[in-house]
Parts: sequence; C-alpha cells; structure tokens
Amino acid sequence: MLNLSTETSVAELEDGYPATLATLKSTGMFSDGDTAVTIGELCMGFGLHPQIILDMLQRAQLREAPSDIDISDLEALSLPDIVSHIETVHHKTLREKLPIAVERVAQVAAAHGGNDARLLEVKALFEKMAVDMENHMLHEEEALFPMCRDMVENGSVKPTRCGDKVGGPILCMENDHTQAKEELAQLSQLTDGFTAPASACGTYLDMVERLKDFAEDTKLHIHKEENLLFPRALETQKALPKSA
Repeated sequence: MLNLSTETSVAELEDGYPATLATLKSTGMFSDGDTAVTIGELCMGFGLHPQIILDMLQRAQLREAPSDIDISDLEALSLPDIVSHIETVHHKTLREKLPIAVERVAQVAAAHGGNDARLLEVKALFEKMAVDMENHMLHEEEALFPMCRDMVENGSVKPTRCGDKVGGPILCMENDHTQAKEELAQLSQLTDGFTAPASACGTYLDMVERLKDFAEDTKLHIHKEENLLFPRALETQKALPKSA
C-alpha cells in the first residue's frame, strides 16, 4: 500500500494503484499531463485542502468489493442503460420502500424504546439516512445522470450546477457513499446484525426485515455506482473530443 502524502506524485499512483488514480481523476483535478505533479500541487491549484483529497485516496486504497456481489451481467450495458438500470432498480424501489420503513421504525421505537433505548437511536439514524438517500438520488438525477446521457447522445457534456466535468458530482457521490457505509455499520450494530429479540412482535420483525433489505440494497447500489457507473462515466468523458 502506498504511503500517501502531499508529496505523492501522479506518476506514483500510475505505477500500480489504478483505483487510487481513478479516484483522483474523478475529482477533475487531473486527467492528462505532467505526471510528476504532486497531490499537494494539485490541491493548491484548485484551492482545496490536501487532507480532503488524501482521505479520499486512502479510502480508495482500502476499498474492497464485497465477495458476494456479482455485477458482471451489467458490464455489457451502455452508459445510458446503466443509468436507467440504477434509476429503475434502486431509485424507484427505494422511493416506494423507504417511507414504509421509516414509519415502521417509528412505530417500534414508540412501542419498545422505553425498554431498549437503542431503538430511539435507530429511529434517529434511519430517519437521517432516508433524507440523505433522497438527497443523494436527487443530486444524481439532476447532475451526474444527465451528464452521462448527454455524453453518449450528443457527444458533449451539458454543464450542470456541478460544472462541466463528471468528476464533480462523482466526488460528491463518493463522499455520500463513505458516510452511508459508516452509518450502515452503525445501524447493524444497533440492531444486533439486523436480528429481532425472540419475543419480538410482528411489527418489530417487519421492521428488522425492512432495515436488512435497505442495507443489502444500499450496498449493491453503491457497488454498482463505484465499480461500473463512475468508471464508465469517467472513461466516456475522457474519450470525448477535447472541445466537448
């Protein structure tokens, strides 16, 4: 593993650290050019605090794909079809399921929170995650997804509030993903690995199943974006004419 610092050069990332290099490129700070440039120099040029970028690159080094997720059947899809798949399979489904799950968590917390204070924490955390997920999906639908479709359909990138590079929204999405992963781990801990007490009522059991389903779907959702959508979007933009 590379010991990252502000003195680390792009050339060092190119030399055997593809995931880290892809993450750097996703920020829009570097695409092509002098690979002797360092992370510190790039950050200075963009007015960014280097620790933010170093943290991102470190997470990229540590990222491992879940062993039980296989998305090879999606690799032949075009970029617009990948976007449509994520919208249909994940965004649409989440918007149908999340309100019910939030309501169920609130019901269980109200009924059993006096005996198990962790349920109140589950309620607060899950309500926050539901709002964050909706904001995440809206951001994708307003910025990254139109950019992806525009690149393929028109051979250019129509600027959005995130600029004219897909790396802008991708950077935001990756930060959202990191937070979501941390909060899923908290949610699992608070619910004993998404299990219910032996004496749990039907509502409690339903809540646990809905939380477990949300966690599994979110992990798959994130995996598809980080390992299929984001790399494909970056490759597509790189292949566009320089004037696009």
